[in-house]
Amino acid sequence: MSQGGNELAIIGVGQTPYRRRHEGSTSELVGAAVREALAQAGVSAHDVDIVVTGFAPDGLAGENCPDKRFMAAAGAIGRWSMRINTGGTTGIAAAYAGMDLLEAGRGDIAVIVGVERMAQARSVPAVFNSIFDPIYERDTGLSTISMCALRASRMMSLWGYDRELWAGVAERNFAHAARNPLAQIRQPYSQEEVLASRMLSWPIAQLDACPVSEGVCAIVVAREQVVTGHTRARVTGRASTSDTYNMGDRFNRPVGDLVEMVTLKRSARRAYDLAGLRSGRDADVLEIHAPFNSAETMAYAPLGLCTAPDGPDLVRSGFGRWGGDTVINPSGGPQAANPVGATALIRLAECAQQVMGTAGERQVAGARVAVATGQGGANQFSTCTVVTAA
Repeated sequence: MSQGGNELAIIGVGQTPYRRRHEGSTSELVGAAVREALAQAGVSAHDVDIVVTGFAPDGLAGENCPDKRFMAAAGAIGRWSMRINTGGTTGIAAAYAGMDLLEAGRGDIAVIVGVERMAQARSVPAVFNSIFDPIYERDTGLSTISMCALRASRMMSLWGYDRELWAGVAERNFAHAARNPLAQIRQPYSQEEVLASRMLSWPIAQLDACPVSEGVCAIVVAREQVVTGHTRARVTGRASTSDTYNMGDRFNRPVGDLVEMVTLKRSARRAYDLAGLRSGRDADVLEIHAPFNSAETMAYAPLGLCTAPDGPDLVRSGFGRWGGDTVINPSGGPQAANPVGATALIRLAECAQQVMGTAGERQVAGARVAVATGQGGANQFSTCTVVTAA
């Protein structure tokens, strides 16, 4: 799927702080984020036509169908509404569903909400590790962490990455997160501290990976003709591509290997074409949905920042750091907070705030073009969204 979003704009963003665990109810958190987004947008709940919420598997909520409780807090009663779940892309999939309905003429203004309460689950790893094929993959001991380790070791073999390079990427993300008052991790860990952190599954150590996070993100999306005069982020290109679910089917394919992220490459190309970009280097800001630092570098070639073999040299150059032409993850990215049901929506929300000039302490000066990505499932879902200053 690909769409040109020239008629759509993001006009409001609301986010809770992201934490290991929130004590408030899900409805309270959703209500707070939605009210903040509506206030920034300058519209009321009565102006909203569509409400789409994203929540990842019920097992992470500790209750069945949690949307029955929190959708009312999002303002869904009496409106076009639905709940979306596509794993890591849940938040952006909810946004795309709302945008599709707006483009189809079902309304003028939509509220999109991404929700995560994973600390309520009895065992987060048990829920995540159940995503793998029960016959061919699960019995090998594959988990979300060892899956990333498998990819990372393959990148080391193919392209020459090493743990020191990835620790440098983490150092940059943590330095950026120190500017973000919403981030769960605001400690500016050094490259040495990342390398010295507890090993999880070689070559992935604890500070190479994202934390367990909770929180809510909400955005208000509108048809541009009804919000003239508003501060807004125009949605100028977006695309979503899916691949085969089984990772074993993605090794050594003519179309592209497992670590070449074929779906992200296709989504980025379609979104760039719609937005008139040549590559990710044309963006002032990139918010890359990558819960591991090695996974972030895996996205560089698909986003057009370099060729895959040149990725290590791109990292060594310091590309993406604050003060450069393109800043990667000024929010700190998923390494600083990764509430799964919201995280891909957060990437878009952060990009919208950057081009609207409302990002506060983490504002990149002069940002006018921003690119947000989303990754879901066993990396078989990829999205890319371009937003520009109005």
